Amino acid sequence: MAGSGRTCVGFAVDEAYALPLAVAGRSLIDHLAGDDPLEFVVLDLGISERSRGRLVAAWAHRASVGFLRLPSPRDLDGLPLSDHEFVPHLNRNVYGRWFLPELLPPVYRRMIYLDADVLVLGDASLLWHVALGGHPFAAAQDKGIPYVSSPYGVPDYRELRLSARAKYFNAGVMVIDLDRWRKLRIRERALSYARTHPAMRFADQEALNAVAAGRWAEFPRAWNCPAEDEIFEEGQGARPRIIHFLGPGKPWLGASHATRCQAVYGTYLRRTGWPTESPA
Repeated sequence: MAGSGRTCVGFAVDEAYALPLAVAGRSLIDHLAGDDPLEFVVLDLGISERSRGRLVAAWAHRASVGFLRLPSPRDLDGLPLSDHEFVPHLNRNVYGRWFLPELLPPVYRRMIYLDADVLVLGDASLLWHVALGGHPFAAAQDKGIPYVSSPYGVPDYRELRLSARAKYFNAGVMVIDLDRWRKLRIRERALSYARTHPAMRFADQEALNAVAAGRWAEFPRAWNCPAEDEIFEEGQGARPRIIHFLGPGKPWLGASHATRCQAVYGTYLRRTGWPTESPA
């Protein structure tokens, strides 16, 4: 464990992402070394009771599971949605992850946050010990949007007085110092940015990059590797530890840019025991 408090793995999903959440958690469990207590915390943004039960069953005998809710169902009202063709599948629930650090009790010092559309293929306990260097969180530089000045980065970076070479991170995998996040008011500042920038291309991710540019620690992209890479081919660099299924082509919907990733995903889907047809 990192520090003197407890570490948890956090997710924020609605019913549409309940099945992939089961897979993400199952894959993490299957690759976790050691026997440290494993705690999953799920921000429930509209999960059915049946799916809740299936999630607990998919992770049985290895992880304790807690469910949280937003203080008010109107907390996400009015936040902008992206009209970019790459993210038509997103709704306002993507902003839910901002609230997790505020909802967790003080006994938790760190959280590994994961999007539900990931597949964990390495020992995630290694992330518990990532050095943050006083920053509120760590993440991986985004491959497609490497800098805030890149196309689809932070369009107003000049007005915000951000360096053009400030790295842009993908927010789908983060290691968060919960105390530092709260003290720096990351959620409040990101909400303010979102409400004054309705034309954001990548919604919550742009807002986080705008308010935390140059103030986050970096871990290798192997911990947040886009699935469209031919990542299982020989000679393609370090083997990924977390695969991230970006964009609308999701493997549980029977579509993916990387067919070998699709096959691996199907293996973990079957291991959840979720009563559905697995991907081809």
